[in-house]
Amino acid sequence: MDSQNSILDRVISSKKNLEIEQFNPTEVVGLLLKNLTSREEDVLKRRHGLQTSKKETLEEIGASYRVTRERIRQIESSAIQKIKKLKNFLDIINPIENRIFSELEQHGGILSEESLMENLLHLIGNNEVNKNCLLFLMSKLLKNKFKQIKESPDFRRSWQILHAPLHLIRESVVLLKEIIEKIGKPVQLNEILTNFKQTEFFKKNHEQLSDDSIISYLEICPDISRNPFHEYGFSQWGSIVPKRMNDKIYLVLKKHGKPMHFAEITEAINNTGFDERKAYPPTVHNELILNDRYVLVGRGIYALKEWGYKPGVVVDVLTEILKKENKPLTRHELIQKVLEQRIVKKNTINLALTNKARFRKNQDGTYWLAQDN
Repeated sequence: MDSQNSILDRVISSKKNLEIEQFNPTEVVGLLLKNLTSREEDVLKRRHGLQTSKKETLEEIGASYRVTRERIRQIESSAIQKIKKLKNFLDIINPIENRIFSELEQHGGILSEESLMENLLHLIGNNEVNKNCLLFLMSKLLKNKFKQIKESPDFRRSWQILHAPLHLIRESVVLLKEIIEKIGKPVQLNEILTNFKQTEFFKKNHEQLSDDSIISYLEICPDISRNPFHEYGFSQWGSIVPKRMNDKIYLVLKKHGKPMHFAEITEAINNTGFDERKAYPPTVHNELILNDRYVLVGRGIYALKEWGYKPGVVVDVLTEILKKENKPLTRHELIQKVLEQRIVKKNTINLALTNKARFRKNQDGTYWLAQDN
């Protein structure tokens, strides 16, 4: 019996892989449009961006043909109906329908439009023309199979199979938001899944809630977003969707995990592409100087204060180290500990230790704080 199941699994997997490899909505659109008149074909291409990324209005197309917008709408409508009545229409469209249905079903019956396009088009290219062709097929030729959910306070723009479990989806989204709110900071997906699976709601509905479906429910919620570290949180958090320069600097440093020069931080901000606004070194440097989240650890090099770095010059760092250790330390020990806090030359540390107002050298060669410290 196990052997038979294994063979069946391989057949199903092979069939699915073939569907993925052969999925090309742009080719399908081209094949269907060949059955139309040249004007019908032109109207559909221009109206839905099936050849170029630009979608033209009814007025624009009508002006080029010197007819009314209503006449163009009629041509568009009749062309779509003509396609649907083709003898081989179902043979052509069914592979597309099956692939879309399979993708949506795998993700709990619903996916954000962005994720759906990315998942379905990654092999042939997730460009505007390919997206427009896929959206044309779904919205005009398969509208009785799939439903588009428009942008709203509850959902991002998404697509669902007609019998998607909306009640389950809505309850899942509410619970996911409660989990993130309780954690109160950006969180990795694994932690969210772990918390979600510990709830009574999941235990009651676990057969319908795969990891893929839970991830999809996270992505359709406009209140939840993901930052460049693949951490989830509320969209209004600067640590998730950075809008201010300070947020961008913080995220870049946190992702890098170690001190960076302000010029490197600037370059990283621009390469990450948080938005269309370009960062400039002087602006970044000013933010680093003025905000106490960052500590200067070398010439133009900054670290996050939360990493344990203390503000101040080398003399201040030496003082803090000795106070924390609460015992005299050798020159070598002090140098090593300062280098954990600052990117400076050893001679700079040696020079700081000669400050008799702050430190004294003991007979055994160790250093301690001066009496008034």
